[in-house]
Amino acid sequence: MKQPATKKILLLPLLLFFLSPQKINAQTAIGLSAIPPRLEVTIKADGAVSQVIKVRNESKEERTISTEVRDFIVTDNIGTPTILNDIDNTNNRWAASSWIQVSPSTIKLKPGETKNLTLTILPPKNALPGGHYAMIVHRPDRSSSLDSTGASIQANVGTLVYITIPGNIKQNAIVEKFTAPSFSEFGPIDFQTTVKNSSDIHIQPVGAITVKNWFGGKTAQLNLEPTNIFPYTTRDFQNTLNKKWLFGRYSANFNAIYGTNGSLISATLFFWVIPWRLLILIGAAIAIIITLIVIKKKYPKNKQPKSVDEVAELEKELETLKKKYKDQ
Repeated sequence: MKQPATKKILLLPLLLFFLSPQKINAQTAIGLSAIPPRLEVTIKADGAVSQVIKVRNESKEERTISTEVRDFIVTDNIGTPTILNDIDNTNNRWAASSWIQVSPSTIKLKPGETKNLTLTILPPKNALPGGHYAMIVHRPDRSSSLDSTGASIQANVGTLVYITIPGNIKQNAIVEKFTAPSFSEFGPIDFQTTVKNSSDIHIQPVGAITVKNWFGGKTAQLNLEPTNIFPYTTRDFQNTLNKKWLFGRYSANFNAIYGTNGSLISATLFFWVIPWRLLILIGAAIAIIITLIVIKKKYPKNKQPKSVDEVAELEKELETLKKKYKDQ
């Protein structure tokens, strides 16, 4: 699931495209902000808690906003929430929409106006420990449009609600994939990491990829982007070592902690960076220089070789190689 960059007012709200199922993308076309875009609540089973969220009209006209609570899932490796339509949430271990009440459910907003909504969260007595998730969807009037196929698309903004029920929560994650090109001529070097969350709750790995050269010296540290991974899903991370001039064998160590217990996940790989074409040019240039030195020692100035053209040709090749080296 994609984590918002801030929990403060978000002027680039979450846009929901309601098809079946519905997917969420960030847009600003409808001129509406959900504040905050993400809400985290910890509550005991059979407890009760109230939270205030806000809706702001960024447009220049009055809008009537209706609000509802929906369940969603994440099925891809980039954390895209997908709204569930007409799904019996009793079969969804993570569903929490039936626990949440919103008041009022309909409001009118003048241009630039912000209003509060009250969320009341009432988990049942048999709520399982771990994470439960829902979305508060704000649907403005006159927000329908047509896509390229002629189908009606309803644009909405929403607040994602993360509910944690305390208890015996399983927390487990692994590095499913950690790759980089095994051999490169020059940088930059791209690293691809996939982390699988097998926990009963979302996690946010915190860590970095540490790159060291073949002498053990630290070349770079590439920090992970703060990202939520939903239960029993995977998430891809991309990091880049932005250096062109590298040489030799390097190690890359992925280390991150996650969960309330600070569990560690790690992985290691090795890669080579050899600018082989440049080395060939340098080697050829050295060979020509040595040849010229040998010729000049063998044939002093008062005793030039019969074929002066051969020496001139070698000197010409040396100049050409020097030019290619500068171009590199």
